[in-house]
Amino acid sequence: MSDQPLLSLVVAVYNGEKFLSAFFDSIKNQHLDSLEMILVNDGSVDNSADILARYASEFTNYRVIDQSNQGVSAARNAGLAIATGQYLAFPDIDDVIYPGMYARLLEIATQNRLDVATCNGNYVYDDGRPSKKIFPSDKLSSTEVLEGTTWLQQALASRKFLHVTWLNIYRHTFIKEQGFTFEDGLRHQDIPWTTEVLLTAKRVQYVDETYYDYLIHSASVSHTPGTDDTRIRNSQHYMKILEMLNDINQRYPQKVAKVPACQWQIAKEGLGILHSINNIADVHKRKMITQELFDRGIWTMIWKNARGFRQRWRLGRRYFRLKRYLTD
Repeated sequence: MSDQPLLSLVVAVYNGEKFLSAFFDSIKNQHLDSLEMILVNDGSVDNSADILARYASEFTNYRVIDQSNQGVSAARNAGLAIATGQYLAFPDIDDVIYPGMYARLLEIATQNRLDVATCNGNYVYDDGRPSKKIFPSDKLSSTEVLEGTTWLQQALASRKFLHVTWLNIYRHTFIKEQGFTFEDGLRHQDIPWTTEVLLTAKRVQYVDETYYDYLIHSASVSHTPGTDDTRIRNSQHYMKILEMLNDINQRYPQKVAKVPACQWQIAKEGLGILHSINNIADVHKRKMITQELFDRGIWTMIWKNARGFRQRWRLGRRYFRLKRYLTD
């Protein structure tokens, strides 16, 4: 189709009035001639809807979906369902997108017929700490075109890989053919999404060029000390993620054989769950979530997927502590 946009931006918006103006400025500064904007207003209760309406006249191909608050995954899925672009991207509204990011990713994607094109970015802290690269150059450097399994193993083996959607663009036909969607109601849904996308992608390329600032807000839920209840919810979200990762590994056994780090990452994320459980102060709540860990088979899954002496040693130390929590 001659009128098909080259890129669709699918953007989840929830109470974004503080960020939307800067976000739209960053998109205009991309200077893209063939762009579809899909904004999903996910039940915002601030002035986001008015701001979204105000910017409609500033973009040629601009659509707004209004829905009740269902979370970022449901918002992305709603936008994905109506996107028409040759490529897809899922930026976050509170981050900074540098001029030229999408032009550069589209350049390598179209030249090399990529399923996934990805670049680097920075962690930027609002508490004054110096920014740092998301993917350190000494750990991950620019690649030629790779099979997705090769890039995934290389990335996970660096121990510096971040599962995110917003540093990537995706070939729309590839996503549609695979039937990929985001898991509704799940925090950190980018982990299973990225894993399955890269396991199935045939042509992937990474450029170690910085085009994105990921803003870490010191007051955000993800970066402040939690309560017992938030630790329990976080543990349950990650249990679901591990179940999804395990299912993915079982769906693609031949591909996972090329990516042993797919098993390592289950144990790695599992250690994060054990750390959260260890920080729960209420002994009854701690016992409850520990029992759930064993009842759902999460502990067995973590142990079976552990790789190397270090992971097994760390898990073995925690096993006896977990058993004590069940008798508290």
